Amino acid sequence: MKFLKKYSFLIGIIIFILIVMRLDFSKLITILNEINYFYLFFAIPFLVPMLVIKAYRWNYLKKRQGINYSFKESFLMYGSGMYIGILTPGRLGEIGKIFFLKNDHCSLGKSAVSIVLDRLADLIFLLFFGYFGLLFFFSFFKNFILILSLILVLSLILLIIFLKTNLIQFFLKKIFYLIIPFKYQKSWKINFQDFINELKIYKFKNYLFIFITTFFSWLAYYLHNFLLARSIGINTVSFLFISITITIAALISLLPVSILGLGTRDATLILLLSAFSISQEIAISFSFLILLMAVLMGLICFACWLIRPIQLPKVSKKIC
Repeated sequence: MKFLKKYSFLIGIIIFILIVMRLDFSKLITILNEINYFYLFFAIPFLVPMLVIKAYRWNYLKKRQGINYSFKESFLMYGSGMYIGILTPGRLGEIGKIFFLKNDHCSLGKSAVSIVLDRLADLIFLLFFGYFGLLFFFSFFKNFILILSLILVLSLILLIIFLKTNLIQFFLKKIFYLIIPFKYQKSWKINFQDFINELKIYKFKNYLFIFITTFFSWLAYYLHNFLLARSIGINTVSFLFISITITIAALISLLPVSILGLGTRDATLILLLSAFSISQEIAISFSFLILLMAVLMGLICFACWLIRPIQLPKVSKKIC
């Protein structure tokens, strides 16, 4: 079991190899040689606002707790955390941002709140929009949609029961321990009550702001990928369906079985774009461009890491 957890990313690599073995390389090379650099050039800048908005959202979350960093500091820390996340299956490494706040003498419970909410904001958005998107591909995901619908209904019923019986704290505690890496659960004194108390700070208007910023960060990402699709010759698929396809691929890429979505994203794009008579060579070329942009984003985040790396030694200045 420990072996499977450690090397689970190999599943994505195996899927990728199986896909590559079925490709027509002459057609693939032709497609890549005919890339429209006009669309590609205008796609790249959308990476920046996506990162800026996410960093601003995290800074907003921290400030509600009285954890005050400049936007510049938050941007560098967020980019540094994303750099770790890019290198880890399921982007679990982004939880590493907790080290910044922990080292500035915030309790683990307090440090975890903004990071958990930041991750949940993207996850909830993807789940809702992804579920909506799956309905457009009902023929592909009929059984999966039915199972997911059942899970959502049961989850809603359980949430109502938790709220009525004051078990919501038990539910949140399970999420908290699920997100915090096991080795840190053993070495740190985890103050869960601190986590709950800090969570109560946020009001409806705060969650509304979180939703708005999350929407615009993903809108920038969708526009980015729409231009990438146009650059590779995908001209018959609308912006909405490109966005839905990217959302489903992003959801599947969150599974801790690949790095940078290698294999899982490729298979998803081939499957979904086939509904629009897009060849697997074009789909894999599109996936390659997404991977290339992820590497570019990784370089931006690596620069953030060089300037503001996550360090274990404690910082003397106390800010919260």
